[in-house]
Amino acid sequence: MYEAQKRNIYVSVGDINGVGLELILRNHHIVEQYFNPIYCVSFDILQQASKLLSIPLPSSMRISEVDSSDISISPRNITKESGAYSFKSFESALSLSIEHKTGLITLPISKHAWNLANIKYAGHTDYLREKFQKNAIMMLGCKEMFVALFTDHIPLKDVPARITKDSLIQFLKDLYSAIISQKILKEFSKPNIDKSKLRGVKDILRSQILHSKMIARLLKPYKNSSSKINHLEDEYIKEVLPNHANLYKIAVLGLNPHAGDGGVIGDEDLVIGECIQEVNEMLQKEVFVGPIAPDSAFTPHNRQKYQIFVAMYHDSGLSVLKALYFYKSINISLNLPILRVSPDHGTGFDIAYSKKSMLDSRSYLESAHFITSHI
Repeated sequence: MYEAQKRNIYVSVGDINGVGLELILRNHHIVEQYFNPIYCVSFDILQQASKLLSIPLPSSMRISEVDSSDISISPRNITKESGAYSFKSFESALSLSIEHKTGLITLPISKHAWNLANIKYAGHTDYLREKFQKNAIMMLGCKEMFVALFTDHIPLKDVPARITKDSLIQFLKDLYSAIISQKILKEFSKPNIDKSKLRGVKDILRSQILHSKMIARLLKPYKNSSSKINHLEDEYIKEVLPNHANLYKIAVLGLNPHAGDGGVIGDEDLVIGECIQEVNEMLQKEVFVGPIAPDSAFTPHNRQKYQIFVAMYHDSGLSVLKALYFYKSINISLNLPILRVSPDHGTGFDIAYSKKSMLDSRSYLESAHFITSHI
């Protein structure tokens, strides 16, 4: 990729006592092929990490200096100093991303360390919600399966009270809008189709009798067409694209066992069902399906049928995702003015700065690839 074509992307380094700096040092030569990474960290901290890990500092690294005069790396320890520094790095990277209208990658922080440093937020997403005064949506996964969380880092006992018609309807509308506008899934992107193919494609989409994956295969040959057509007719944008998106359903999990069994096991799932119906009516198409019983939502059949799932609470959706795709999943913040992506794993204090590295970089590299494709 030519240098002029690459974007600047800001990277917050996470907790310096964890695996974040090792991810940066071991993978810089790969990441810089996607974009120009600018790491929000001090040169002194990078030098410390380089010596501890016996990894030379790449000569092409660019940093935005974040003062570290009062801190040094304490491998594998949870400290208020590392919590405060990870927050400073995050604030700096976010501010620069906003200023330069570009993307943000955040490396893992310790919520415990943030708490020790008297930082009131439960994580990056909570801070982003307050910063932008928007309902930032946490969606995690990979191309095989994404899980969007209606609630995330709150006690389980507080979840039922959060499930109200107003809040869930707004969440579903925001989620759908973000998926379409930010083109989170390639299948939602407008294909570059030769006009001579337009009528046939429209007929196929109108029929809506083929499985969504078959549609994707039919459209794939035209996505990278060498056609010089720069735009399609208004009729195509109006009629074909919505029908194309309509083929991609989003599965909504219930809260209670068996999705409440019609109100026998709690009333929350009745509310979820009403919200799904109302949002589908607003969209004038069936986008959301459910509520689906959480214990059977992620069967192989459903994972072939749906690419996006909505879970009412954190572990309901992420336990299966991490069991299946832990090393390749990423965390995306939706419904914000900027695109923020993060690896879907923690600080790795148990393996940080080990003599024999056990670090798996796939989630970080997936984050780099995703943000390059969607910024």
